[in-house]
Amino acid sequence: MNQKGNRQKAHNGATSRAILIGLFLLPFNVYWLTIAEMKYDSQATALPLFIYPVFILFCLVVINNGVGRLRKEIRLSSGELLTVYVMLVISTSIAAYGMLQDLFAVIVHPYRFASSENEWKNLFFRYIPSWFTVSTPDVLVGYYEGDSTLYETEQVLAWIKPAVVWSSFLFVLLFMMHCINTVFRLQWVQQERLAFPVIQLPAAMAQSKRFFRNHMLWLGFSIVAGLDILDGLHILFPTVPYLHLKLTNIHQYFTEKPWNAMGTTRISFYPFMIGIGFFLPLDLSFSCWFFFVLRQLSRVFSSYLGMRSLPGFPYFHEQSAGAWICLAFISLWLTRKHLIFVLRTALAAKSSVDAHEPMRYRTALLGLVFGILFLIGFGHQAGMSISAVLLFFGCYFAIAVAVTRLRAELGAPHGIFNHPLDMMVTAFGSKMWGPSNLTAMSFLFWFNRGYRPHPMPNQFEALKLAEIAHINNRRLLFAMTAAAALAIICSFWTNLDMLYRDGAIARVTAFRLWVGNGTFTRLERWLFHPVAPDFIRTSFMGVGGLLTLILLVLRLRFFWWPLHPAGYALAVSFAIDYFWFPFFISWVLKSLILKSGRVKGYQRAIPFFLGLILGDFVIGSLWMIFGVLTQQQVYMIFI
Repeated sequence: MNQKGNRQKAHNGATSRAILIGLFLLPFNVYWLTIAEMKYDSQATALPLFIYPVFILFCLVVINNGVGRLRKEIRLSSGELLTVYVMLVISTSIAAYGMLQDLFAVIVHPYRFASSENEWKNLFFRYIPSWFTVSTPDVLVGYYEGDSTLYETEQVLAWIKPAVVWSSFLFVLLFMMHCINTVFRLQWVQQERLAFPVIQLPAAMAQSKRFFRNHMLWLGFSIVAGLDILDGLHILFPTVPYLHLKLTNIHQYFTEKPWNAMGTTRISFYPFMIGIGFFLPLDLSFSCWFFFVLRQLSRVFSSYLGMRSLPGFPYFHEQSAGAWICLAFISLWLTRKHLIFVLRTALAAKSSVDAHEPMRYRTALLGLVFGILFLIGFGHQAGMSISAVLLFFGCYFAIAVAVTRLRAELGAPHGIFNHPLDMMVTAFGSKMWGPSNLTAMSFLFWFNRGYRPHPMPNQFEALKLAEIAHINNRRLLFAMTAAAALAIICSFWTNLDMLYRDGAIARVTAFRLWVGNGTFTRLERWLFHPVAPDFIRTSFMGVGGLLTLILLVLRLRFFWWPLHPAGYALAVSFAIDYFWFPFFISWVLKSLILKSGRVKGYQRAIPFFLGLILGDFVIGSLWMIFGVLTQQQVYMIFI
């Protein structure tokens, strides 16, 4: 009986103790990443693989191996370790730069920075729902200037309503993402068996008993650790030599026309991204750097032809919008048969085919209907029309589906800057939407500005980890839901506690003031000078979608075709500006290894490249912890 219980416990993965450990570690993770990113500008949550959960998992695995030698009965299984990891990943995606960190830069910004010059008060204050924000001047003084405390009655009461509103809104968004992931899970995880490159390191670390015994792993780890320690010491002691691994702008070497039109072009040698790039399919890593170089050369060529005089040409931002919307439709089209199967299963009187899904298909579809109704009600109360709500969130979830598919299949970074409101104004003009819609949608800028820490692909990768480690999907969904709820609470508390203590514009040096300023300066411009539909920019959205579709057709018809449509979408959306050169390096290395050693050579090289990622993340995390504890700027492995 005891052996049967142990087998069931190992199979289940998301055990009660694993969930409790995850909930215990989660506040520390949220506090650490918030302080590191808001005060010391680490920007680590802008990466496709989060540093903080990987470091904590590394520590847990080391401790677990030590404890296992002493008392095997309390050793955590691989499923339990990955459950804790997933909970930390979910909390990181919520508390991240590009999610709740940006919320605090947006929602109170107008009441602090309105002036007689910008006329914000007359332009749009009457359209701001009172339950969106805090408008009391006395409460905002401490928020921006510091040397105050959150723990005063006036402060706490002022923040209760906005905290409840935005927490509820975010929780519904997260639930809708779980519903969408449930619908796609069987097709993408089990039938198409997508690669999921981003989870290779945590899966190997938690599952392989010989992971830390591989000499190639420690070779990669040691090389990167030495470089990071040396560069970290240089920050503290400038006499120590410095090896420039991060961004170097080579634009300074191209000063003559037309080459100076190339603009900012950065070369970097991020070890962790060379490691991640090694697990990308060769056609994607090639496409990423190839389309980046092509993008830069197209600027030079257009300058040579005199076309740079057209404002915005060649309209990469608009091409990006069309490309990502097209990728979303491609994802849906390729999954159309499965979607019909899901609908039939949901409508069937009795069916057990979805018994192992995170939730029943009927529940998932009803959850999406409930979510849509909630968003319509939320938007209506905020002053949005039904058409604005449906189009705004339609664009948002379309990009979410495309990003999730991209991460599952290819694992590439996805810094996309196509805000749905920008797309709507470009296609239909600002006059069509009016000041009430524009104001409400401007307040939604915080969660779809860049998509880099998007929760949906992280939720979906958790479902792949569940298959690998035999974790019960429904219990893992419960664990992720509990983690999300606690992460929202901890994020609000951590940010507000820090901002009132140190001040958003005083000592919180990485506060995203520019996010709030950009949001409402743009709104001011639209209200002062309403714009008509921009047919040129809209047509380039169509060009981006058409090029993506053509690349897909060529890829499907010719097996030798080397260019992936996602590489084009990533390049024109500026997602890989920091990483194109590491991808070039990893593409060269992987090509040489496969050519000389074939599959066996590739498999032998895997631990080395995992070591590059792990060494960078572990030493980078130790530097960040040191910086937080000593309250000083230290070496950051990114940016």
